[in-house]
Amino acid sequence: MRVREWSLAIAVTLAVPAASWGQDANMALPVDQLEEIMSTGDFQVVSVTTSRGLPSERTYQITAQAGNAMIQMKYAPAARGADEFNNRPRYELAAYEIQKLFLDPEHYAVPPTRARAFPRSQVQGVLDMLQVDYKPEAESTFGDWDMTLVLLQYWLWNVEVPDELDDGDRQEDDVYATHLGNFNLVTYLIRHNDSNEGNFLRSTVAESPRIFSVDNGVAFSNEESNRGFYWRDVQVDRFPAESIERLRSITEDELQAALGTVAEFELQGGQFVQVPSTENMNPGRGVRAGDGRIQLGLTESEVRQMYRRLERLIGWIDGGRYTVF
Repeated sequence: MRVREWSLAIAVTLAVPAASWGQDANMALPVDQLEEIMSTGDFQVVSVTTSRGLPSERTYQITAQAGNAMIQMKYAPAARGADEFNNRPRYELAAYEIQKLFLDPEHYAVPPTRARAFPRSQVQGVLDMLQVDYKPEAESTFGDWDMTLVLLQYWLWNVEVPDELDDGDRQEDDVYATHLGNFNLVTYLIRHNDSNEGNFLRSTVAESPRIFSVDNGVAFSNEESNRGFYWRDVQVDRFPAESIERLRSITEDELQAALGTVAEFELQGGQFVQVPSTENMNPGRGVRAGDGRIQLGLTESEVRQMYRRLERLIGWIDGGRYTVF
């Protein structure tokens, strides 16, 4: 298909209200379908731009054809080793996975997020589509393997960058307070350390004012952004009762099992493919590579610290510092 025809297809497809496609007004397809597309599905990249319109960015916005659907995603190639400041795919993946332990998909505060291993030449082909003055280069993420690990995150519809999230008047509304409380539970548990403008988004749909954390690469550790870290702490006065009850039941062993390995890839036929997670190969490391296998996850210590934050929160609630509704 010629570029002009692709452009027309994009314009027509993206003009369709997202709510008519499936899950809600912020996502064009149900969460499980988006996860499948990003993890193992076939899609063709149609266009690429820098994610925030700034020079020399390392993350991009792609428009991709996946079957009959046209979707947009954040496309973030990892640097060598996949574990540098503000470019840790494992942190982004863990932030997405932790919410599944206490939230249903319609309340997720982190959009569908997956990692994918692509041949380096394929990633370079995507980067070469950029209409920019500089030429970004795809790196081989692990040693001599000619592969680039890419973080993919669904690009939300009908959202805005809000001036503030914890508006006192809006917190009196139970619907808004539910979404804000769930959002703050996620940012507190993962110790979100980057309040940069654009990292947090709010739905513009009045009846479903969901709040999202879309950049979670500076989290879990003591590293901090120079843009502040407001939402790493508890900033609301009350939380949804259902979310808190589900959090109460989580054990440290369950957290270790869920977050110790959040993505695993195996070398098959000369390419790395995603496979079901196996036993953590090294609980002391977040990135584990060797013998044709790659694991990404939180370290045992990072999970333990998260569990302590959870225990502290439950203690505060039981002591009356915060309420549930």
